[in-house]
Parts: sequence; structure tokens; C-alpha cells
Amino acid sequence: MKSSDRNTESSGHDETVRILMDLSRLIRNLSRVSGAAEEGPAMTATQRLALFELGEGGSLRLSDLADLMGVSPPTASRAVEALYELGLVERLPDARDRRALRIDLTSAGKELLAERKAKAQTAFEPAVASLSAKERATLSDLLRRMADEIRATRS
Repeated sequence: MKSSDRNTESSGHDETVRILMDLSRLIRNLSRVSGAAEEGPAMTATQRLALFELGEGGSLRLSDLADLMGVSPPTASRAVEALYELGLVERLPDARDRRALRIDLTSAGKELLAERKAKAQTAFEPAVASLSAKERATLSDLLRRMADEIRATRS
């Protein structure tokens, strides 16, 4: 490998780390100002992830939820069990397979998710407003592309 190739590879690695650190800082700051983690029932990050995935995906089989979350079915099952005990999800029969169950948000789960999204939106609005319309569109496009690429490489 040529020295210039190593420098380019190292530079790409450094940029990846810098972007990850910037995203991490943004998420931590957003979490702090939105207060979402401290209010409502105590939940682990995995449980919050399950709540958000169910909010986006609607009623899902456990295996599909685990795939979306990027965790094993037993990990997803533990998260769902905790959310069930909190009254935030329900288990419903699958119309296509009577042996299977689908997981869906209860009214309380939908309400909690809506509250957390609203708090995060309120906390995030000033930062978004500080960007021009073009910057907002570019940022949105780039984040969507990166998320799609990560999901595609995981599949």
C-alpha cells in the first residue's frame, strides 16, 4: 500500500470518528435539553428504541422488531416485556399466523412517544432555525442517505 493510500485511509477514518463524535455530542445535548430520558417511566435505551421503532413501523412481529432494532430476538423480547409491564405495548394475534403475535403500541405508548417527540422537537427547533433553508435541506438529505447506507450494509 502506498503512503498516499494510507494517508487517505487514515484521513477517512479520522473524518468518520469526527462525524461520530459530532453526532454523539448533538444527541447528548438534545437528550439533556429535551429531558425525555428523565420524565415518564424509567426505560433503558433498548426499550426506548423499541418504542420508537414500533411508533414508526406500527404493529410488528418480534423478529421484525429485533431486525429493525439491530438486536437479537431475546434482547427485543426483554425490551418488549418491560414495555408491556409498563402498559406501553400490547401483544396481538397475527391475522396471518394464529400461532404468532404482533407487538403494537397501546394508547399510553402512543401518548408517551408523542410527548417525547414533541419535547425533542421543541428542544431541537432553535438549532434547526439557525440553519438556512438550503442547509436544512442538505442536512436532512445527508442524514437520510447515511441512515439508509448503514441499514443497507447491515442487511
